[in-house]
Amino acid sequence: MKRLAIVLLALGLCALLTTCARDPDPPEPDWLSMLSRAAAEGDRKAGLEAAEGWNAAEDRPRLDYDELALLTDFLARETDNRWLTDEFRLGLGEVALNRVASPEFPDTLEEVLPDYARELEIDCGKGEGLDRDWAGLALRLLLGERRLEPQVVYLSPVARGSVHAVFRDLHYGSYYFCDSEHPELYRPEAALLRLLFRAQEQDAREEP
Repeated sequence: MKRLAIVLLALGLCALLTTCARDPDPPEPDWLSMLSRAAAEGDRKAGLEAAEGWNAAEDRPRLDYDELALLTDFLARETDNRWLTDEFRLGLGEVALNRVASPEFPDTLEEVLPDYARELEIDCGKGEGLDRDWAGLALRLLLGERRLEPQVVYLSPVARGSVHAVFRDLHYGSYYFCDSEHPELYRPEAALLRLLFRAQEQDAREEP
């Protein structure tokens, strides 16, 4: 009996040592940093790989590298001025995303951004080459950070319709974040119907 106990103890110790000796699961790569770096450097291949790694988990918002690259470039091009705050930059980007989600505008950033850029009149001092984390700001928006309501689809130096918020600056004057002229389109039930309709359209496109 004593010999059996010793054998069992030895086997238990061997199993414990084997478990401890195993390499622990490697930590997950920092996909967000990799995405941010790829967007900043314009490395689409690395960005697509990082997006695929990030999207492999089902418990977090999906990211599209091409959307990140577009929004990064847009923020860098339109707000490259030391007088502008990151809060304003985020608001400007959020208006673009609100338009994508709106029934009044096209459904993609690629279609929305050109017209939106033409409407903006933020010209003083652009192109200063500021050292800003443009991709980091874009990521914050694509991951869901929000300050405005969904119906805020205009940013203008002139107030139009219902004003949601105002950005005031000594150099630029005032910029107005304004609501859509059709607020009824942004009621919860209308938004739900749009989501269902877009999901059906997506399913139809993916059918062989």
